[in-house]
Formats: sequence, C-alpha cells, structure tokens
Amino acid sequence: MLNLLVAVERSLEASFALRTACLLGEQIRIRPIYVFDPPGRDISFGAGWAWKSWEREIRGQAKSVIDDLLLAERSQCANIEEPVILMGDPVQEMAGYFWKGGFDLLVAGAPYREWGPLALSRRFWQAAKKAHRELPLMVVRHLKSIHRVVGLTDGGGPAESALGLLVRLSPFLSPEITLVGLPRGSGPAAETEALNLERGLAILKERGIDAAGRKASEMPPGGLPELLKTSDMVVSPFLKDDTHSHLHGVSEHDLQAALFFIGRD
Repeated sequence: MLNLLVAVERSLEASFALRTACLLGEQIRIRPIYVFDPPGRDISFGAGWAWKSWEREIRGQAKSVIDDLLLAERSQCANIEEPVILMGDPVQEMAGYFWKGGFDLLVAGAPYREWGPLALSRRFWQAAKKAHRELPLMVVRHLKSIHRVVGLTDGGGPAESALGLLVRLSPFLSPEITLVGLPRGSGPAAETEALNLERGLAILKERGIDAAGRKASEMPPGGLPELLKTSDMVVSPFLKDDTHSHLHGVSEHDLQAALFFIGRD
C-alpha cells in the first residue's frame, strides 16, 4: 500500500498530479492537501470565538476552491480521500503534514505557486534541512505516460533511496530505464562512476528490473543534459540548495517529471 500526499489547488497542474497519483496502482491511498495563506491570518481577533468563527468561514471558502477539482477526479479514481486544508506557508505546512502522517511520497504538479520542478524542490530541500528530515518528492509537468526513465546515482544514501522509490513505482510505470553513474569522493572519476553504476544496477536487478548503464564521463559534451531533457522522468537525489552540477544545462521547462529523494548524505 502506497500512502500518497498530493498538493492541490485550482489549476490544471493539480489535476495532472492527482491523475498521475491515480495511475500508480490500485493499492494506494491519496490524500489531497490544500494550503492557503488568507489575508488577515496574522491579525489578532481578540476573543477566541471570533478567531474560530473567522477560521471556520475561511476554511469553508478554501474548500470550495478545490471542490470541483476533487469531484471531477474522484469520478475516475475512487482512491482519492477527503482533503486536508491548512493555513500558512505551503511548503512548510505540506512538509510538516507529510512527516506527521507517515506518507510514502509527496506528489505535486508544476508550476506550483509559480515554482517550477527545480525551484519547488529547492524549497522542499530547505524545509527538510531545517527539520533534519528526508522527503521523497514527485513533480510532474504534464499528464503523459512514463516510459523513458533516466536515473542518476552517485552511490550515496539519497541516490540509492531514490532508486528504491523507483523500484516501488516501476510495476505501474513499465519504464525503459537508463542509469547513469556519477563520480563521488576523491578517487578517479571513472572508477567511482563505475562503482556507483554497478551498485545502482544491482539494486534494480535484485528486484527484477533491467536497466541500461552509462557513465557520465563517457558521454559527449552536453550529452547528459540532452538525455535528461528527452526522458519522461528523471530519478535523482536532491541534496543541495543550488542546482546539482549534473542538472546544469537543464531548465525548469526541460524536465517533464522528476522523482527526487531529498535528504542528507
């Protein structure tokens, strides 16, 4: 059973996120989450009853924003549960609810609140760093079948956790996987790439998943960014506040979908 938290709002991208979550099989639970920051949230209302009355009214208005979306998506996917509605910063509130609820994966459509896949992932990285936690995140830009997957591994814990997520999702994606070994540590790049690639392929092979393997150093200039741009989904660790060097040359609009494991190495 996969326990998914899906970011929603009144947008086409939110519909893509819900539909993508629904494609991940029948043994799933989908909890939509809508976070809003209404005007006046920081104003003191004095008596407690006044605050509660205002909050109740605002939450009702917020729910009405996403009612039509959820009604339409539930007609095609019975696994969508009642939404949770929170007030505050969308990234902080979503991340906190994710950890509290013990979810397996957070799914969001992009752009989300004007953040593209990489910008949104950096925001969640900051939240995870502050909380000393980890967070698996899937970001989708389109509703399309996922056939060509490119995985990036540097042999670190987050990279192998990202591959573990791919293993859990692969039965529902039927992907053609290319795994790229990246350098790590102080040894020669080619040697560390080969070792990291071998470890990554073994993780997939153990679960009966075949993948083509490539080393980053053997690709032509611009070859890795081009491979990422032409894939249906990129699977990668997300460790740093700035864009990874292996994602340089890839813009927000180039990524069709990404499965990031945000964590500490």
